[in-house]
Amino acid sequence: MRVLFLSTPQAKDLLPMVPLAWALRANGHDVRIATSGPALAVAGGLPVVDFGPADPGSAEAMPELAPGHRKMVWSRLRTVEEGWPVLGYVASTFVDPMLRAAREFRPDLVVHSQLQGAGLVTAAALGVPAVEHGFGLLRTGRFYDELAGLVPATLDRLGMSAGDLTAVPRAVIDIAPPSMVEAQEGAWPMRHVPHNGGGVVPEDLRTRPEGRARVAVTLGSMGLIGPDADAEAFLGRFLPLLGDLARRSRAEFVLIGIDPWHLDPTGSGGGVLSGGVRCLSGWVPLRELLDGCAAILHQGGAGTTLNALDAGLPQLAVPAVAPNFMHSVLLQDRGVGRWVTPDELDGEAIERLLSDEGARAAAREVREEMAGMPAPLSLVERVEALAR
Repeated sequence: MRVLFLSTPQAKDLLPMVPLAWALRANGHDVRIATSGPALAVAGGLPVVDFGPADPGSAEAMPELAPGHRKMVWSRLRTVEEGWPVLGYVASTFVDPMLRAAREFRPDLVVHSQLQGAGLVTAAALGVPAVEHGFGLLRTGRFYDELAGLVPATLDRLGMSAGDLTAVPRAVIDIAPPSMVEAQEGAWPMRHVPHNGGGVVPEDLRTRPEGRARVAVTLGSMGLIGPDADAEAFLGRFLPLLGDLARRSRAEFVLIGIDPWHLDPTGSGGGVLSGGVRCLSGWVPLRELLDGCAAILHQGGAGTTLNALDAGLPQLAVPAVAPNFMHSVLLQDRGVGRWVTPDELDGEAIERLLSDEGARAAAREVREEMAGMPAPLSLVERVEALAR
């Protein structure tokens, strides 16, 4: 069986799909990943094709959003439905490069990331089944039922109709812990197996320090604050705050995903900002780093949230992107942490993260719940049956 995994150029969309791709490959199937941009670096050694053009700044590599769509992305949306216009635009943008990659490979089945409508259109154009692979806690709702109405010009150009989309045999893989969000009816549950790409965690950070709490701090691939915010001003307030907390509360902070230039324009600091605050440069496998941490402060991203849940850590989220708000609300509702705005991020919020035993206990519960979910290998037969 030939299986094509389709992902946008964003690493966060591809990373959760790699364990299933390896499970299929280990079972003897011909697997290929088609993506572009930053996601090329996290394919986990699997065969990969770059469907993007030579110019990485063009629309096919990463679509340029219209002002209205841009505002929608960087707003607090409460439901996926509110973001359908953006999702429809992104689907239209990626259909052509994904379809080119699919026609070259001629798969028997397509696996695509959650809410990526181009994946379903590609499967329909080839007449093969499609599997939507979850990447976080969001729910698709009626997105695929309404997809034809969101991309009518694309379907017309390809000579397709709404009926072509509804005729596709489909399945959904749900990696969200059931206690975090209501299960999707008919979905295949699967354990989130963290895959963070390559990279090395420094030896002194692989285990927890004695006598103090280590907190991981990550901005994720989308950033902690909005695109129109003053990053210099935010970091100018945020970094001294961490230094002060490190001195007062016997805590230490490890920062990843922050441009080192923001931290030390002279390049002379060696990654140590102040006593108890350290910045790691380059790509760092987050889940392995979390084994040496007691808590995490992050941007509310899907992969970061699930990695922290898998590690059983309490979380403090500072969301700015629409889906990150949704994730952050869910983690607070479950009691595994809380969320604040960038303006509300202060020493009290971080100290509460370290002292919240209720969040710590809830996080351990979710970790055990995730450990009991079906492994990717257990879904291979279901994928095979769908392809047949």
